[in-house]
Amino acid sequence: MIEIRNVTKKFGTLAAIDNLTLDIDSGIYGLVGQNGAGKSTLFRAISDVYVINEGSITIDGYSNSSKEGKGLVFFLSDDPYVEKNDTINKMLAFYGNFYDIDKNKFFKLIEKFNLPHNGVISKFSKGMKRQTFISLALSIKTKYLLLDEAFDGLDPVVLETIKEELLKSKDEGKVIVASSHNINTLESLVDTFILITQGKLSNNDSKERFGQNYIKFQAFFTRDVSEDEFRKAGLELVSLKKFGSIYNVVLLDEENIEEKIKTIAPTNLLERVPIDSEEIVKLSMMVASRKEN
Repeated sequence: MIEIRNVTKKFGTLAAIDNLTLDIDSGIYGLVGQNGAGKSTLFRAISDVYVINEGSITIDGYSNSSKEGKGLVFFLSDDPYVEKNDTINKMLAFYGNFYDIDKNKFFKLIEKFNLPHNGVISKFSKGMKRQTFISLALSIKTKYLLLDEAFDGLDPVVLETIKEELLKSKDEGKVIVASSHNINTLESLVDTFILITQGKLSNNDSKERFGQNYIKFQAFFTRDVSEDEFRKAGLELVSLKKFGSIYNVVLLDEENIEEKIKTIAPTNLLERVPIDSEEIVKLSMMVASRKEN
């Protein structure tokens, strides 16, 4: 287990990670949050690329700064290091100095993605570079795998292949934390969502429970209604959008919620509508930002 306890990482006076406590145990996690929320900083703190200012991080009981702790984690950044003229074979040899690599698995993945062994990586497209390094990450024999913006620049066919490989790695016991702005891809892959806002943990829940406290209604009102009216009715309003006479209303779930809505204004149309994971993430970030302010 990766145990993160009251961790703060500052750059000058700015706390990129602010008193964050989190456990990463098993399965696949989706790390989400707006740009600048602290996702990359958290990855770098876990892998000891950044030295934290306060708190502690242990990996299976070892300090993350120890040889034993570092040997359990591989961090794939959104811009991984490679020498200017390195080929895939040279890159593999370089990383082999630091990690035990399943070379058979690596070359099978390289073949699957039709990547040239002797092609210069710096001349690859963005998607080809990402495929190369994900192949490397999946082949390194560490228990924990941290993937920063893992799916950036990948076409849908390649993305499905990588998802299959990540799920295989999970079944083999690997623990994966992936950050991505592609929420729909994460939804089909992860067991748990971790939401970070302004360096703080805002939500950490299973995919099934993530966003369950939000209820979305589509309602027709015979007159204009305001946000204040929902609040005066005792409702916790998250979002209100109007399309003609139709309103999309997102509220925090509570008892007698429909009856409270009807006290605002009579309506013949009031129905619950589903919320997808992408909208849940946006709503969660919105709510967390309001609390911070």
